[in-house]
Amino acid sequence: MKLKLLLAALLHVLYIYANEAFSQAAKSRLSFKAQKLITLSEGFIKRNEYDSASFRLKEALQLSIKADSHYDMAVAYDKLADLSQSMGKSNEMNKFDSLAFPVVRQLKDSSLLVNIYNRKGIYAIERGKNHDADIFFKTALALGLQKQASEKTGEVYSNLGSMYLAKGEKDKALENFLKALTLFERNNAEQGMGETYSNISSLFYLLGKVDDAIQYQQKSITIRKKLDDKKGLAVTNINIGQLYILKGSLELALNHLQQALRYAEQVKNPKLIASAYSALSVYYSKTKNYSEALSWQTKGIALFEEINDKQMLSRLYVSAGNLASVANDSLKSVLYYKKGLNLARSLDNKENIANAYEKLSAFYFARNHFEQAHLYYKQFITYRDSISEKSNLAKITEIRTLYETEKKDGEISRLNVLQKLKQLQIEKQNVIIAGNVLEAKQKQAEIELLSTEKQLKDDALEKQNLLTKNREQQLALSEKEALLMDTQLLNQKIVRNLLLTGLVLTLVTGLTWLNRFKLKRKIQQQADLLAIRNSISKNLHDEIGSTLTSINILSNVSQKTLLNNPVHAGEMLGKISTQSKTVQEKMSDIVWAIRPENEKMESLVARIREYASQTLEVLDIDIKIALGDELIDQELPIQARKELLLICKEAISNIARHAGASTVTMEFVRHNEALQLEIKDNGKWKGGGTGTGTKSMRDRAQQLGGDLSVVPGDSGTLVHLLIPLT
Repeated sequence: MKLKLLLAALLHVLYIYANEAFSQAAKSRLSFKAQKLITLSEGFIKRNEYDSASFRLKEALQLSIKADSHYDMAVAYDKLADLSQSMGKSNEMNKFDSLAFPVVRQLKDSSLLVNIYNRKGIYAIERGKNHDADIFFKTALALGLQKQASEKTGEVYSNLGSMYLAKGEKDKALENFLKALTLFERNNAEQGMGETYSNISSLFYLLGKVDDAIQYQQKSITIRKKLDDKKGLAVTNINIGQLYILKGSLELALNHLQQALRYAEQVKNPKLIASAYSALSVYYSKTKNYSEALSWQTKGIALFEEINDKQMLSRLYVSAGNLASVANDSLKSVLYYKKGLNLARSLDNKENIANAYEKLSAFYFARNHFEQAHLYYKQFITYRDSISEKSNLAKITEIRTLYETEKKDGEISRLNVLQKLKQLQIEKQNVIIAGNVLEAKQKQAEIELLSTEKQLKDDALEKQNLLTKNREQQLALSEKEALLMDTQLLNQKIVRNLLLTGLVLTLVTGLTWLNRFKLKRKIQQQADLLAIRNSISKNLHDEIGSTLTSINILSNVSQKTLLNNPVHAGEMLGKISTQSKTVQEKMSDIVWAIRPENEKMESLVARIREYASQTLEVLDIDIKIALGDELIDQELPIQARKELLLICKEAISNIARHAGASTVTMEFVRHNEALQLEIKDNGKWKGGGTGTGTKSMRDRAQQLGGDLSVVPGDSGTLVHLLIPLT
């Protein structure tokens, strides 16, 4: 039994081991297939068959994931990112780099990390994030790349140069381009040399040195034709085509630009196609075919917007503005200029900012808007002076001369040593032939001594190079410290300016709000005054106009009947007297309500008390009026004073005519945010409250936003009024 169990356990272990071995073998086969596909893709890339290369690499990636081979995965991602860069698909490139980064970091593979940081720097330049690009490139160099002095080191230096060129720092750009060129020459990397010659040409073009720029582009074309580098040939033909436009050699320019477009379409690179479109726009603009120029420029801008290349867009928007200006489309022209200016500002590209300001100044000057033109011209001068072109040119000439001198001195020294060694070898051979062994040994000693001297010189040169690098590092450190101090000062200035701006904005906002409040109040006062005037006019027309008309009629009739019917005429004269008194009272009420010294409740109550005394005391009716202390200083607007007075007079008049009362009380109190008035009498109720007087009182209360009710009872009548005070 024990033997069976032991045998079963042994078989189980053997099964697990065999299964594991089979699994490892399967993974190894998958990994091998992945590596084979990666190698196969390199051939497709060399032949510019990018779609086929992409298909193989993606297949290799899937196999490496199944095989759980992290290294193969990292290599596949790296190749896919490189391929996306060659196809001008920077977003795809960045996606593959983001996927590769955690895998590569886990592997701690410095060469793959260098590739990722280098591409991230390129991606940052295209997005206008030059500070990020600087960090990425210098991180790549710090990963041992600087010491290697390899072709990849040259590539990173070349990209650093492009970054400085985008920032307008031409001396630093040339310094890095020449470092790259030296490394490419040392490593016999012709593709890198071709690209760097083209970059240096762009720099000299920006300096206005067109002949030098053409010379470097021609060097680049020679190398790239030899390598059949279609992507590179597209770039150089675009650049040299534009240089020939500046020279006025339009036939040569068009020939190169058409070649550039063919190459760009062959490699299916949208960025290069867009660049060719834009260059053709420049050509047609030069030949004054502006509609064709604007058509090519619009196509170029659309492609650059699609790939989000902000550096190129900041220049092309300004060019499109020029073309729209020539076509007298001022609105579109200004729109393009402003888009270009805003983008150049966000990129901190002084060259493009200055260019946009200059074009805006010229645009407004041509349209006789001299103030606006002068404002933009001053901005242009400020940026143009900050670029310090002459200083840049002097520095660049010095750097270029040092490079050429160092290169020639090294070559001369090397040739001299080689010449001496050859001479000694010849002399040694001659001595051996002559049979002089001693002299042959002497010559051999001289050769060894010269070789030793050469070695010492090489060591000294290496030491000098190390010292130079050390000085460069110290200089870079000093520059960084100075930059840090400048940044701190700039931050302090920014904070101060922000605080000052905030204070000014607060003051301006406060003053604006205050002025607006005053204006609003003034407008409201004018509106209130107009409403009062309209109300007075309406009251005069409604209440007094009809009475005056009646008086006029009675006067005419009384004149006619005075002789024939004196009694009837006397009655009419009595009516005229009564109506005249009514008109006088109404006029007096209106004048009283308008006067500003009567705006308090105390004045209103005094007026009501005066009227009540005149009306009720002659009828032996006792009147008591109470005003709450909280209402003594309460102010009322004109409309409220007038309507309240008329309501109270109507109520007192009704009591005098209909109630038959002996006592009347009026009480004014504040109820929450409202004025409450209660008028009580001990008379007998007459009618159902549908008379004209009661309706008039209710209407007046509603005009004030309040409510009036009449409550009859056995012990008398209560008039209750509630109107808001706000």
